[in-house]
Amino acid sequence: MPSLAPLFAPANIAIIGASERIGSIGRKVYSQLAALPQFQSVIPVNPNHKTIGGQKSYASISDAAAECPLDLAIIVLSADKLAGIIREAVKIKLRHLVLINELDSAPTTWRNKLDRAIEAARKAKINLIALPSNSLAELFKQPENIPKACAYIGQSTSIADCVASYAQERDITFSRFLTLNTHNYPVSTGQIIDHIAAENSSTALLVHISTLNDNLRELISALHAAARRKPVVVLITLHDANPQAEALLLQALERQHILVAHTLEQFFSAAKLIHTGIISRGKRIAIISNSPQISTLTLKTLRRKTDLTLAEPQAHTIRSIAKYLPYKPSHHNPLYLPTDALPATFQAAASQYLQDDHIDAIFIIYTGQNTAESQQVAQMVSALQKNSRKPLLLVWLGSADTPQVRALFNQRKTLHFKQPESAIQALAQLNLYHRHNQQRHQIQPPHNYTPAAHTADELHKHIRPLIPVAILPATRMGSNALLAALNLSHSHDTPVLQLTWARQEPIGQTLTLTTAHHSISLLPPIQPTTLAHALAQLQLPPEPWQDWLLNTSEILARLPEIHDLTLHLTSPSHHHSIKLNLQDPNSFSGCPNILAPIPPFQQTLTLRNGETAILRSVRSEDATLIQQLIQAQSEHSRYTRFMSKASEAPPALLAQLANPDYQRDHALILHTDSPRPAPLAHANYIADPNPQSCEFGILIDDSLQGQGIGQQLMHQLIAHAKAQGHNLMRAEILSDNHPMQKLALKLGFTLNKHPHDNGLVEAKLHLL
Repeated sequence: MPSLAPLFAPANIAIIGASERIGSIGRKVYSQLAALPQFQSVIPVNPNHKTIGGQKSYASISDAAAECPLDLAIIVLSADKLAGIIREAVKIKLRHLVLINELDSAPTTWRNKLDRAIEAARKAKINLIALPSNSLAELFKQPENIPKACAYIGQSTSIADCVASYAQERDITFSRFLTLNTHNYPVSTGQIIDHIAAENSSTALLVHISTLNDNLRELISALHAAARRKPVVVLITLHDANPQAEALLLQALERQHILVAHTLEQFFSAAKLIHTGIISRGKRIAIISNSPQISTLTLKTLRRKTDLTLAEPQAHTIRSIAKYLPYKPSHHNPLYLPTDALPATFQAAASQYLQDDHIDAIFIIYTGQNTAESQQVAQMVSALQKNSRKPLLLVWLGSADTPQVRALFNQRKTLHFKQPESAIQALAQLNLYHRHNQQRHQIQPPHNYTPAAHTADELHKHIRPLIPVAILPATRMGSNALLAALNLSHSHDTPVLQLTWARQEPIGQTLTLTTAHHSISLLPPIQPTTLAHALAQLQLPPEPWQDWLLNTSEILARLPEIHDLTLHLTSPSHHHSIKLNLQDPNSFSGCPNILAPIPPFQQTLTLRNGETAILRSVRSEDATLIQQLIQAQSEHSRYTRFMSKASEAPPALLAQLANPDYQRDHALILHTDSPRPAPLAHANYIADPNPQSCEFGILIDDSLQGQGIGQQLMHQLIAHAKAQGHNLMRAEILSDNHPMQKLALKLGFTLNKHPHDNGLVEAKLHLL
């Protein structure tokens, strides 16, 4: 994982194609960057000019580099010149290039040349990225000088223009506003997301995806890592993708609990919510309005398009509000106030509803002819929002929606809308984001995959010698071997389910289950809860399908020799027909799975007491085992590992330990070799916000201390971290945790006092 720091913060840059010609992009780019203060030098490169902007112009980047070491070159030339520039960059060891491309996608005439140039850059390990010229200043923003705000990362200049216009109207600021041109460049959108998400100035991310050309696994992994730390909202506009690929991308984002906006309105609403910093408390809402007709329309939207519900105010809330009302209302939600109601009445009603524990959010719908009162009401109710973390959404309509009111709301970062439908959709988005965060901590029901792993290992030994060089139908021997491994026998009954295991570009492998009336595609690794939901949709009983399908998908995922498979099943023990194609995995260059697979690693260890134990990769279903391990340890052991004496891991920590992103993280669990395994140890590392480094942790059962288990686990973690490309492995160890410090020293770590905490020691191991 190469660092992008020189790309974002270069000292000396060259502009290839800089120009003096008025109106040219070369002139625009050079003038723009020459005016920025953070560069030591901005060097024009153009053989047709002796000077540009009063600076000496060089004929080539080689000539420029001979006089000044370059960190970055910006290319303001057509893409067909790129290959030659890359060759020259290799000679002078220039590793960072930015191609200026004003188009959303490359013209067809450029595509082949561009593909070859991009591949040459990738082989030469050159960080190459394409941007429109108006994103350059955003690329070079200095984080320490950026105010804390939401960051926007998009893949379309037209969508970016819409977002920028919307934000300007509402005084929404961005820490960064970056538009990328994607075409499988070495620097992917995922890497950009990693870099920007790590900046403290970025409090949230708005991401627009318009193409599937990017490295999708890296993209999903980056979004998932960012969403662990801050709000992330994604908008998808795939104009050239087939519907199934888009559906699978949405499934991948849902699996990672990423909030997806399906319309520009939802995307803009998310931007407003993020900008305001409000969090959801639930879906019970109260409406206060001086227009029954508009409230009626609001209720229709509420019931038809969302799962929001009307709250039932508590009795003491109703009694408190009654003091301010000139009459007794027939109901209190929606609460209708007369058109001539005083501003203080709106303030009192909103204040009481904000204090009611049975209400999660409040809408105030205001319309009227009195401009002065409109502004006064706006001042009063927006002031309430400052002291409450409960959403208070304001809808100002008609003549009440004055420039003065809008300016007040923008200044105070108050949630305000021009239409009640927009407010409803915004709150629905906020509630959905809240639900995603809760689901992030969901514990999967346990399932024992060990038999499936053994079956896959044996099947691999059998079919590997039968593998053809290319993708070819399997022999009868190969098909029968697979059927035997899956415990299937032939049947002449009518099939009730078709199982298809196939690769879909650019998503990767998918498991598709088809009945007479429904078809559902699932992304591996298959989770028990996801499969249970799919079976319910297919109207198939969980027993006996659930366990058989989990084991079958595990076997297929562990066998890269299987290119595709189609089974017509009459039951989990009988099939009607089979179609199986095999491949040599070393000669097949298909796209990687969009979700990182669970490493098939599994070892049998012999303990000092003679018993055997299984060491394997952690799955989401292991959350229960990990919790049992934590609960079984002494307070001292728990404290040395987690710096907490709590008897169990909180949901957020447990979810993190049991759900590693194997694109950048790794985790191992050691348990007894038995039908009901008991946990013995857990070890993991998690990539830092800057994914070049990772932090490890290890917990071993008290009964196994001093048996060398920790050293074996750490050797596995270190080897995997090196393979993933991490540069540094680190940990913070308690000063009195001498056994862990001794182990770290034995493994080659350096130990130093923590710069900010005398009770901690920093352990670091440089891997590359």
